[in-house]
Formats: sequence, C-alpha cells, structure tokens
Amino acid sequence: MKKKLRFFDILALAFSSVFSLELISSQAKLGPSLIFNFVFIGLTYFLCHGLICAELGAAYPDQGGIYVWVKKAYGDRWAARTTWWYWLNVAGFIPATAVVMVSILKEMFLPDLSVWGIVIICILCVWFIVLFNCIDLQKAKWLPIISSISKITVTLVLFIGSLYFIFKNGAVNNFSGRDLIPELNMSFVVLIPVYVYSVTGFDLISCSAGEMENPSKNVPKTVFLSGFFTIFFYILSATAILIVLPAGSISETSGLFDTIVAMFGSKFLVNLIGMVTFVGFLGYVFGWALGGNKVALEAGESGELPKIFAKTNQVYAPVGSAVLLGIVSTGLLIFYGITASTSENLFWTLLAFTSIIFFLPYLVMSFTFLKLRKIDPETERPFKVPFGKPAAYLVTIVHFAFLLFGSISFLLPPEGENPTLYVGSLVIGLLLSIGCGEVLIHQAIKQQKVSAIDA
Repeated sequence: MKKKLRFFDILALAFSSVFSLELISSQAKLGPSLIFNFVFIGLTYFLCHGLICAELGAAYPDQGGIYVWVKKAYGDRWAARTTWWYWLNVAGFIPATAVVMVSILKEMFLPDLSVWGIVIICILCVWFIVLFNCIDLQKAKWLPIISSISKITVTLVLFIGSLYFIFKNGAVNNFSGRDLIPELNMSFVVLIPVYVYSVTGFDLISCSAGEMENPSKNVPKTVFLSGFFTIFFYILSATAILIVLPAGSISETSGLFDTIVAMFGSKFLVNLIGMVTFVGFLGYVFGWALGGNKVALEAGESGELPKIFAKTNQVYAPVGSAVLLGIVSTGLLIFYGITASTSENLFWTLLAFTSIIFFLPYLVMSFTFLKLRKIDPETERPFKVPFGKPAAYLVTIVHFAFLLFGSISFLLPPEGENPTLYVGSLVIGLLLSIGCGEVLIHQAIKQQKVSAIDA
C-alpha cells in the first residue's frame, strides 16, 4: 500500500474522531467537578486503554486494526463478530449524531425547518461522509485535519472569552477545592460511563495502519499525544462554559452557543462558531466511518462477512461497506422522520443500544491483548506495557471493568423513560443486531468453504 498518512495526519485523525464539540455542554453541565473526573478517568481508564492500543498497534501494524488483532488471538468468527459490532455501532452513531448537530443548526439559522427538512440535511451529510470514505485517503485526510483545526479554534475562542468574562464579571460558578471534588455517591458512579465513552476509540487509527508511515513508531506516539490533547481540551472548553453559565442552566444542545453570546454578545460570532462546529462534526463522524468501513473491508476480503463489504475501487477505498453504511443510516433517518412527530423517543431508545454495542469490541480487545502476549511472544513489540506480566494483567482488568460497567449502565432507563419499554427495546435491539450479525457471518464463512472446495 502507498503510505498516505504521516504522523501529523494520524494525530489529526485520532483527535478529530474522539474529541467532540457536541459533548462539551453535557460535560459542563456536570459542574466544576468535571476537572477531577477527567483527571481520574485519564489516570485510570484512558491510561489502560492507551497502553493496550499502543502495544497492539505497534506490534501488529497491519491494515484492519482490531480485526487483525482479534483474528490472531481468537480466529475468524470472533474477528468477524467484533468487526460486525464495530461497523454496526457506526451505522447507528452517524444518524443520531447528525440529527443532534442539524437540530442545533436549525435553532441558529433555520427556526422554521421541518422535521423532514432535518432528515434531508442529515441524509446529505451521511452521503457526504460516504463519498469521502470512497476517495483516495491522500485527499480525504484533509477533512480530519480541517476538523481538528476547527475544534481547536472553537476551544481557543472559549478560553479567550472566558478570560475576558472573568476580568469583566468574575466566574459564575465557584471553583474552590470543595467544588472540584465530586461527592462519592451514586450520581458520581453513574457518570463514569459518560467519561469512558468520551475517551474511547484510540484504536481507530490502526484501522488504516497499512497506509501509515512507520506505524510501529507513530501509533504509540499518536495514541498518547491525541489522548492528552483530547482530555486537556475537554477540560479547557467545559471549564470556559462553567465560568460564564451556571451549571444548572446549561443546555446540552445550545450551551456552547449560549456561552459565546454571554461572552461577546455577538450573533455573528455565534453563527460563525456554529459553522466551524459543523465542520468539526463532519470530521468527527468521518473518522469513525472510515475506521468501521476499513475493518469491515478486511473481514469481507477474508470471506468472514458478505462479499459486499469487500468491494473496493482503484485506491483501495472501502466502497462496499461505505455505501452499505449510507443505506442503513439513511433508513434510520427516514425512520426518525416518520416517528419524530408522534414518538420521537422511540428513535433514541432504539439507537441507545448502539452505545452498548460500542463497548463490545473493546471488551474483546481487553482479552485479545493478554492472549496475544501468551500465544505470540516472539513478535517484536516496539512499544510494550512496562513492569511485566503483573502490570499487563492489571491494565486488562481495569480496562475490562470500566467497559463492562459502562455497558451495564446504559441499560438503566433515563429519568422520565418507561423502564419496561426502554430496557425491553434495548434488549430486543441488541438481540436482533447481534443475531443478524451471526447469520451473516455464518453464511459468509459457509460460502467461503464451498468456494474453497470448488477451487
């Protein structure tokens, strides 16, 4: 493969795919204790997640990332199973994120936009992402680069504005030592999966390892550097919002833009930040779509997923999986349009199961890390978790425990939801999704064996 991704390109892809401007207001709503929460998650979960991603990415710098790792450890079926979960999560994640982002833009620019207007714009966004997944990565990589620049720009505007606001008015919220430490109660425990979710996914860069320059060296550097920047910018931007707005009054959807208005009183600047945020959103979903489609392509080429996943073009772009992703996402958006006026919560409830599916590949990755150390000790590991076997076991246990807790916590119904309907919908959605994958994998592997016999 042609080496299309330099270190800076990989760093931009990782940062733009994990750091989300859409989550800043939700983080700020939790109050000044978010600083402690992010530091705690950084020193526990992310450290373990980063160490695992760095060691596996450096030791096995092959195209396909997590698909390759699981296949070496547990064989074809588990590799295909993990890949299906990875890809399916993206198929639900993209339309859900698009609806949220376009709804925010609606409030800013198009207050009279209908539900179907939102759906149409979201569908256009989906197919824009599909298009970028189908072109040469040498050209498509500019989207995450521009996305990263836009996210850093918004964060710096928030930071500068918060300094100006403090000088003029003082901070709205109290940042004393007591306010920075969360109360160790059930409310704190429930929030842990939210933070875990926001710093998971640094394996994503290894999905395109075959197109990187020196992945064995660059992957570990990228994982830890992009992880540090992600946590740092989350803290910086959310703290800026808390300086300006009372924690209890922050809107999860418009908090970012309310802050800009309070800082500068400029509608023009709010609109400009809105457009820059939209560019950041495109880079955000592009990275996840690219990762999901790349691993699905490898599974399709190996005959462990249906042949449509193996379709490529002259630049080895994952055309088949990208187009299929677009079709599934479009179907979900049309479903949203049908249900939004009468039972909008049904759409969000059905997609909530993708949050659980999001964690499933990483649960498998925890044990893949240990299994490969055991069965493949001869492979050179340019980066290795230090302090030997005890540290490796500790990293695995901590990583798995956080992810398992996160998966279970998403089954808890939010306030105001019908518990039976919510949990029932999630369980049915999970069973159908996993069952569908099992059928596809079984048929693909069966066809592969028939083809091998005929040959």
